[in-house]
Amino acid sequence: MQVDKSGIVLGEKISAIRKSKGLSQEALAEKSNVSLSTIQRIEKGIVNPRPFTLKTLADTLELNLSELIPIDSETQHTITKKSSLKRINLSAIVFAFIPLINLIVPSIVWRMDKNVNSGNAIAGKIISFQLLWSILTIVMIILSLSLSNLIIGNAGDGLYVVMIIYTLSIFFNIFTIARTSSQLNRDNKNILSFVPNLF
Repeated sequence: MQVDKSGIVLGEKISAIRKSKGLSQEALAEKSNVSLSTIQRIEKGIVNPRPFTLKTLADTLELNLSELIPIDSETQHTITKKSSLKRINLSAIVFAFIPLINLIVPSIVWRMDKNVNSGNAIAGKIISFQLLWSILTIVMIILSLSLSNLIIGNAGDGLYVVMIIYTLSIFFNIFTIARTSSQLNRDNKNILSFVPNLF
């Protein structure tokens, strides 16, 4: 059970603050996008919440994280950096279906975010994946059109194949973005391990 310096159990503290704000557990779950069962287990002291979950609850309850638990500046920086990496990753979904354009939003978020320096390996891999996905998608579309033109004699007849390839490519991109977010939540060290860092 996680206890802060004043000896108050973290779960009881979250419960007291939630009640003082006039929120039910269900309302807190809905506002924070943290599952109701997770909030119930945290408040009962059954689980130690992940840093990202704590930050989310603190933000929802309009508190600084240090008001819930005393943390050192290094831990605070780690939590903030992880939130920034998730923001960079999820921003790719805005144009996840348009090759090369899908690089714009994550690149802007990365450049503007002071919590993630330009040499961050995970941020570099996130952008690298989007770049490689774009190149591969464009190459596959050109190849399928060229092959259909050679085999059938009419590139227009190969549009169905192109649409299937393009749709599968989009699903793969969205799946990878979602999986990367999940790995960031779990503090997985092998994020996008199959992608070379080009940045």
